[in-house]
Amino acid sequence: MNLFSTSRASNYWERFPVSLRLIIKARLWTAIGAGGVLYLSPIIFNSLGFSAEQIGSGITTAAFAGIMTRFGTGYLLDKKFSYEKAIKVACLIAIFSDFLLFFSQNFPTYLCGQFSLGAAAGIYWPSAELAIPCNCNSKIKSSEGYSLARSADAIGITLGVFIGTIGTYFEFTRIIYLIDSLCMLYIFNILLNRLGISKIKAESKDKVDIAFNNKNLEEKSNLKWLIKLFPLFLITLFITGVMSLLQSILPLDLAKGGIIRPPFTEQRVATLVAIKLVLLAIFQWPVGYILRNKNPSFKFKLCLISLLIGFIFLSLSNFLLDGYLLILIAFIPLTISLCIFLPSASDSIINSSPIKYQGTAIALYSQCFGISSLTVPWMAGKLIDSFDTAIQLWLGVSLICIALVPISRNIK
Repeated sequence: MNLFSTSRASNYWERFPVSLRLIIKARLWTAIGAGGVLYLSPIIFNSLGFSAEQIGSGITTAAFAGIMTRFGTGYLLDKKFSYEKAIKVACLIAIFSDFLLFFSQNFPTYLCGQFSLGAAAGIYWPSAELAIPCNCNSKIKSSEGYSLARSADAIGITLGVFIGTIGTYFEFTRIIYLIDSLCMLYIFNILLNRLGISKIKAESKDKVDIAFNNKNLEEKSNLKWLIKLFPLFLITLFITGVMSLLQSILPLDLAKGGIIRPPFTEQRVATLVAIKLVLLAIFQWPVGYILRNKNPSFKFKLCLISLLIGFIFLSLSNFLLDGYLLILIAFIPLTISLCIFLPSASDSIINSSPIKYQGTAIALYSQCFGISSLTVPWMAGKLIDSFDTAIQLWLGVSLICIALVPISRNIK
């Protein structure tokens, strides 16, 4: 029996609600555009002579903008503001940021582009995350919806970085900003013209109202859900920091070289980043499917242990001339850890928060990404500038992984 037949895949896709499929498509195209921008921008501005600290400062600026817009977005979503409209606004701001970054040749313009990029992300992510459970039905659990969404994210980011990698070989890496703008225009168009999703919105609202009536008791103790989510937010803050490191600092580490490991060319760095993202696209759905029935504490413990193994290999790669081999090995546990974390964290947030405050909960969860990006790249950039290597960084992160394992037991 062919488990990968076209008809089987088509039947599986058709079982999801039309509105959910539309959101998944939008996330796929968003990821295609964002993939190259997020992962290859550091390489572009490193080639312009920007220091690691300057590049980290730009990422910090984007994170600051994202923090501000996430607060407002979460509040508006709780007040029943349409996530569709929020995503459209995010698309327009992202196009403006692409314009600035495409033509940027100096640090101030780079900062302005990063600020706009962060503002768009802060509006987009809470809206796109909340859209998943809002468009699931009684047959589709939110965990399955998030697994599918994360698979679309992973595939899209991989394609985006692959296109950007091809651009590096033609010395036109900035094509990533053109691709992102085209993707944003396409998403804006499908959300504007395919109004079938609006029919589902009324059904989703009725479902939310029913669920809210069943959770009236939760209103009497509004702070309890925040306290219950604290261990999850703490681990999320760390793992999102790790994601920020892998996105912005790892390419710089590869470009600058290790203690013995030689520096890699721009093309080789882009190729390694593309390989890591291909692994994410390959592993995301199988890992999510295998662990779908495991309890959250087990999944987060396994996530932290996988991160630890990956960072040990990254650290050891500094001492070998052929250190890229250990880097490739490190990509496997690092990828598995992210495949565990991404759908599990979103699903845990939704299931552990009152219906009335899910917009705020998702915004707080998304805020962890912003806070990590606000602090981690800047500090890591200064560390690399000071020591000319990232081995101290990877060893430090490994120790934090060990310290957080006991806390994962408190996630329900």
